[in-house]
Amino acid sequence: MSNVLVLHGFTSHPILTMGPLPETLRKAGFNVAQPTLPGHGTRPEDLRGVRWQDWLQTAREAYLALPEPRAVVGLSMGGLLAGWLAAEHKTAALVALAPALGLKNRMAYLAPLLHYFKPWAYSTDPAEEAKRRAQSPNYPNFPTSALAQLIALQQRIPELLPRVWAPALVLEATHDDTVPEAAVRRYFALIGGPHKEYRTYKSQHDMLLDPLAQQISEDIAAWLQEKLAAQK
Repeated sequence: MSNVLVLHGFTSHPILTMGPLPETLRKAGFNVAQPTLPGHGTRPEDLRGVRWQDWLQTAREAYLALPEPRAVVGLSMGGLLAGWLAAEHKTAALVALAPALGLKNRMAYLAPLLHYFKPWAYSTDPAEEAKRRAQSPNYPNFPTSALAQLIALQQRIPELLPRVWAPALVLEATHDDTVPEAAVRRYFALIGGPHKEYRTYKSQHDMLLDPLAQQISEDIAAWLQEKLAAQK
């Protein structure tokens, strides 16, 4: 049996945000691991003091706990961590959904300075928090210091992606309001191996909570089956 590590995104719920993907992978015959990255799945305050190295170490430990062959799938920030692991280890396959190698909100890049004066940031307008909370399992707000850690992680990924030689599938959400198309395409372009594929879906950033979530999940499962079967 092949094994797949599934990594969620920044402020995302580790289980609920991944929609039908984990169960679709299990039905396709994969063993699936879904670690909770530090500070997630509880309350936004728990992101205080968490470093990007903590997210990476949790992902790395979960990855190495899986028997080979093992693939890694990541959404948004999870796509950055997935790319890191694929660069660091002989990974069977890499799938990155809307990898957060950049952010549309340019003000986000002031977070390393602003967190001293503006300790909290919002995923949406604060007046819309209740509505967002009812519709999404993700945190509606988060410590600005945690956003600074995401940016620090982003800055380290470009030098690693050229080391990725695993078969890679990169998915772009064409209605993404968080990560720009240019960032996703840059992630794809930086992957060093020749066996890589780029697909677009008419989805929002949380691709696995979107109406196309089931189709996306099935496409990922089929792609992984094909790539892992070719390696046997």
